[in-house]
Amino acid sequence: MSHSHSNHSGQRPEKPVLSPQFLSASHRSLFFQRLNDLARYQQTSPEYQAVLFILTSDDESYAKMGPYFSSNGFRSFDMFNETDFSRGYAKIARAAADLFGQDYETSLSDLVGSLDHDLFHTFLQALIIRKYGVNG
Repeated sequence: MSHSHSNHSGQRPEKPVLSPQFLSASHRSLFFQRLNDLARYQQTSPEYQAVLFILTSDDESYAKMGPYFSSNGFRSFDMFNETDFSRGYAKIARAAADLFGQDYETSLSDLVGSLDHDLFHTFLQALIIRKYGVNG
């Protein structure tokens, strides 16, 4: 059985168009507000988008992660040295750093067991964004 990425006409399928499922209207608004503050290449970067989706998901994530994320990158090393996180937030913050391409190992089984419903939803959406980016 072939696992080819082509359709019956021999052409590669187009990239899926996926829109993230935001937790709330304020999450969506803050995400796009902060996205617009980034340089153009960063605005289209799935790495930046995935982290931004996580950090704008709720007040605690935004307060603790927001100061360490900008057009200068994601200063996760400083964030972990300077910020106290509860267990679930620590896990999703490490996952965000990992999705950004920084060297943090993330145990999926530990992550899933540590996240409440909203953080789990946020994580799943961030994975999709990291794979496909945000299209609207």
